[in-house]
Amino acid sequence: MSGSGKTLVQGGITTGVLILNYNLILVDVNEQYLVMTSYNQDELLGQSIEKIDGLLAEKICENEGDSVFGHFHSTLKQKEGERLPVEVCYFSQHTGSEKQTLLFFKEASYENITKSNLSIIEQIFDHTNEAIIVTDNQGYIQTINKVFSNITGYTQEEVIGKTPAILNSGKQDKEFYKKFWKKLINEGCWQGEIWNKRKNGQIYPQWLNISSIKDSKGNISNYICQFSDITNRKKSEEKLHFHAYHDILTSLPNRHLLFEKLEYLFELHKQKPTCFCVLFCDLDRFKFINDSLGHEVGDELLKSVANRFNDKLRDNDIIARSGVDEFIIVIEGEKSLKNLDKICMQILSLFETPFNTKFGAFKITISIGVSQFPLDSMDVKELVSFADIAMLKVKETGGNHYSFFDSKEKALIKQRLELDGEIYKAIEKQQFEVWYQPQVNAKTYEVYGIECLIRWIHPEQGMIRPDLFIPIAEANGSIKELGYFVLKSACKQLKQWRASNLFTGIMAINISLRQFDRNDLFAQVQNTLAEEMIPGNVIELEVTESLFSEDNNHHTPILRALRKLGIKVAIDDFGTGYSSLQRLKRLPIDNVKIDKCFVDNIEHSKEDAAIVSAIIILAKTFNIELVAEGIETQEQADKLCELGCFNQQGYLYSKPLNAHNFEQWLVDFKQRHRNKNNAQKKENCP
Repeated sequence: MSGSGKTLVQGGITTGVLILNYNLILVDVNEQYLVMTSYNQDELLGQSIEKIDGLLAEKICENEGDSVFGHFHSTLKQKEGERLPVEVCYFSQHTGSEKQTLLFFKEASYENITKSNLSIIEQIFDHTNEAIIVTDNQGYIQTINKVFSNITGYTQEEVIGKTPAILNSGKQDKEFYKKFWKKLINEGCWQGEIWNKRKNGQIYPQWLNISSIKDSKGNISNYICQFSDITNRKKSEEKLHFHAYHDILTSLPNRHLLFEKLEYLFELHKQKPTCFCVLFCDLDRFKFINDSLGHEVGDELLKSVANRFNDKLRDNDIIARSGVDEFIIVIEGEKSLKNLDKICMQILSLFETPFNTKFGAFKITISIGVSQFPLDSMDVKELVSFADIAMLKVKETGGNHYSFFDSKEKALIKQRLELDGEIYKAIEKQQFEVWYQPQVNAKTYEVYGIECLIRWIHPEQGMIRPDLFIPIAEANGSIKELGYFVLKSACKQLKQWRASNLFTGIMAINISLRQFDRNDLFAQVQNTLAEEMIPGNVIELEVTESLFSEDNNHHTPILRALRKLGIKVAIDDFGTGYSSLQRLKRLPIDNVKIDKCFVDNIEHSKEDAAIVSAIIILAKTFNIELVAEGIETQEQADKLCELGCFNQQGYLYSKPLNAHNFEQWLVDFKQRHRNKNNAQKKENCP
């Protein structure tokens, strides 16, 4: 052996020295250690410390860990089996690549060890973060620590000889203490939350642990209580709980708390018949204020509305903020339900006076939808949904009024809810198909274009109407997947028809506003064209006028990028929404579709004919193509031709068909056109 360990072992010191290798095998000892234990060197070297002195081995493992040096009290096992009290110091060192532990043993007395241990206990007692009380077996306080005084305000002199009952707050009843003592006596411990009182009379929450200490005969000699003041923790928990159940801006209950209370009323109904109503309230024109003046102004207005609701509604009424500008009121009682018209009018009257905020006064109105329990439904989620539907009807008529849910609509709403849950599964199960409707030039009798339309073939309900499932898909976001499906299917089909020379014209594909949200529409179109190897100029994307509102100006660059691929852009349902001469002049569009509402009565209505004539003139002025949709009679077609609109689409020519049937229709249509031309040629022959 070499190094400092060898020097220490060979030196003439009065301290016992023991050297262990990494595996806790004795590799060297000094003479003093042999004297202290009565062992011979040959009996120790090469042996495991655990075999020679199990208690010492345990102490070494407990104290060493990752530390390089340390100190502890223990006893040293002698050869005859006796144990010698010692003070132990140790440190680790590396000799080459091996780790060694050097232990130094100094003889000590049990009195020194006891004093040392008592000193440690005293330090723990006075430096712990928890208050400590030690009582005798009768519960009289024998000692306390400093933290106890800090928390309660009592000094040691004021509590010695008294019981912890001096801390009693009165918030726990006799039954509580009866269970408390029963558990403590039977199980030897109790822990939990308890409310106690400080010297100054302040009541506070604490977390208490109490244990009984038994003597050598098994009798209880003392009780030790440890507790901590959890006031701050309780405040934090209460704050978190409040934020979990309340709207941060207005401090009104949120949807979570609202539905909990509705469920409570429902459970109450099982015990005793009860009734209540749900008023779904939506602020009119709030979005305009919020967007034009800023969210800070909008927030102040919402807080002002919430305050007025709180001031005017009854204490037992429930008012919650359920959305950005949506509030839900729940009113209980049979008497109240008999006066619902009056209650709704009173709520409307709350909005007759402007709302004062630090940004000024704002005049705003509200739309209210009403549903009733149990008349309309016994499902609380349905009740809220029905009230929402009733509110939307008010919105459609201009707002600032109220409407009751019409129970006749329940079957349709139920179907919508079911479809909402099924639509994603239907996409996975490939229940959707792309159908096709021709666009015909009435002058040349040529099919110049085809519009793609999506259809849902439900395995149980059959064909689901598009006007039923498309709004649902728009609302839940599945329209993005459906739109991509139509794009890929239509381009794939067009490639096949172009290859067979069956159809080489324009394929018109409807695009939803929601498809612009993900910013990958351009990539989807570009990749699909590349995959199917078709040019961009045979694809037309139909978008609704809402895409060109002021709120959606950020989508215009995407349309311009698509047009650079050669793709045409058409406005669907032109004249029914956001159209203006200014927008028509600067928008990246190639085609306009005249809405069906202007075509339905065109042969009889001078006004409709005038509107269509104006649109035709605008289209020619701006060099934009035009197609009229929804044509069902020959009279409508003839009138449109007379006005100068030859591109037409509607049931007069064909209803939407699946790919197979459309191919057959296209073949038949071309044949009829050829026969018609041949007949005309024969008539013209001399």
